[in-house]
Amino acid sequence: MLRRSAFQSVTALVALLAASACTQDFDQFEPELFPGPSGSGSGGASSSGGAASSSGGAGGGQTSAGSTTTSSGAGGGERCANGEDDDGDGAVDCADDDCGGFACVAVPDGWQGPGLLYQGPEAADVACPEGFPERVDVGGRDPVDTPATCSPCACGAPTVACETPAVTVYTRGACGGAGVTLPVQTEDCINIGGDFQAGSYSGEAPGVDSATCAPSGGEATLPPPRFGIEGLVCAAASDAGGCEAGEACAPREIDAPFEQGACVWRDGERSCPEGFGERHVFASSMVDDRGCTRCTCDTGGVRCAATLTLFGQSRCRGPGETVPFNGACVDDPPPATSVSIAVTGSGSCQPRGGAPSGEVEEGDDKITVCCAR
Repeated sequence: MLRRSAFQSVTALVALLAASACTQDFDQFEPELFPGPSGSGSGGASSSGGAASSSGGAGGGQTSAGSTTTSSGAGGGERCANGEDDDGDGAVDCADDDCGGFACVAVPDGWQGPGLLYQGPEAADVACPEGFPERVDVGGRDPVDTPATCSPCACGAPTVACETPAVTVYTRGACGGAGVTLPVQTEDCINIGGDFQAGSYSGEAPGVDSATCAPSGGEATLPPPRFGIEGLVCAAASDAGGCEAGEACAPREIDAPFEQGACVWRDGERSCPEGFGERHVFASSMVDDRGCTRCTCDTGGVRCAATLTLFGQSRCRGPGETVPFNGACVDDPPPATSVSIAVTGSGSCQPRGGAPSGEVEEGDDKITVCCAR
């Protein structure tokens, strides 16, 4: 009875120790098994059947995490024109296998580049793509010919010089009989020296000797000159890499609104270098001779007039009778001892001119842009 009881106690103790040892094995060997093959041993190998089954998911999880780390470090992959090793694989831009859509472009001596060319309206509204941040204004073509706006022309009051008026005196009424035409000097007063009685007389309005009016207006307001087709080059970042000296990394395919092909550019109107057969010539300056025609004043509406006033007393005193020089016959004029003649200019000038003139043309300064196809 005693021997059997001792055997049962030993058996129970061995079972308890075995269970405890199994649990302790996992706590002891798990850190060595998860890192990989270097953590194996004879003890580990004996329990590798269960460990492999349990850690297979953990090992797969580590591999997945490693690839995820590589991908997330790229921020979506290598950015192929920024001079950075975005995905951390030791290759920059064109040297990275991820940049199959890019190629190294050799920039010919004397040219600038590479860059992406936009040509069209409103280049200022076009955003340069990533990797090509430098905006280069290369001019344009086809200037927009918006005419000047001209302020209205106007004319001041006329300054008139009239011809000397003349009067024809007749011995009889109704401007009949003998007559004599006499020029009359315009003075304040002319004393005739006694009663003078004419049968009739007539006087013509004097002609205009000269007339001037001061013009004003015709100032030009000019809209800023601009090209109908504007040229913009987005140049590659200076630190873009992965290419040999004198080369730069540029995309093979270009998205709209940019022209296809990497481009180089140079001042002047030139032939394109080898490999860059698409030629675009832009004017880098404009000649703006817009303005307004000069304002002038037409004096055709200016007239001269004269009136004769007869006085019965000398020195043009007392009541007088005024008769215009209008070509009409004056019968039975009153006797006159003194006379005065007044000559005046009247009318107005008509403005002329003040119309838009000139145009905007391309200047002689050119920039040539050549693109690879």
